[in-house]
Amino acid sequence: MKSIIFDRMKKLIFSLFIITSFIAFNSCQDEFCLDSTTPNLVIEFYNNTERDNLKEIDLIVWANTTKDTIFNGTISDTGSLELPLDTQNNSVVYHLSRQDDLGNGSVEDITINYTTEDQYVSKSCGFKSIFNNVTISTTNADWLLDSETTTESITNETEAHVKIYH
Repeated sequence: MKSIIFDRMKKLIFSLFIITSFIAFNSCQDEFCLDSTTPNLVIEFYNNTERDNLKEIDLIVWANTTKDTIFNGTISDTGSLELPLDTQNNSVVYHLSRQDDLGNGSVEDITINYTTEDQYVSKSCGFKSIFNNVTISTTNADWLLDSETTTESITNETEAHVKIYH
């Protein structure tokens, strides 16, 4: 009699283990965020005289709210600059210092204005922000000769949102 009860208990414990393992395995399926999250602003730099041609530039970039450098290096004629936008505010100011061949810098400011919209992505990703009504203004004091936005909404990072001509 004891062995029948013992066998049934072993089967019950084994069944509970299998069910618990199955539930635990399936509940972990959605823990990694593979969807796109809040996009960065993508800037491409163009030759002012040949406006269809990208142009290499040496830059140092920092935001108005911090003294930390966000970017320091060369953006090649095939690359772009990605800058984060502040999801808690409706604008951000970036300072772009262009380095010439002698190491002299000239600072231009760009101000990006926008409205934010939060979108639910998934359980694992939560929400992301997209940016609408995007406009820019620049100082155009020295090397930054012109600029334009290519879209009014920033929803991804697959294309340039701003073109800067220098």
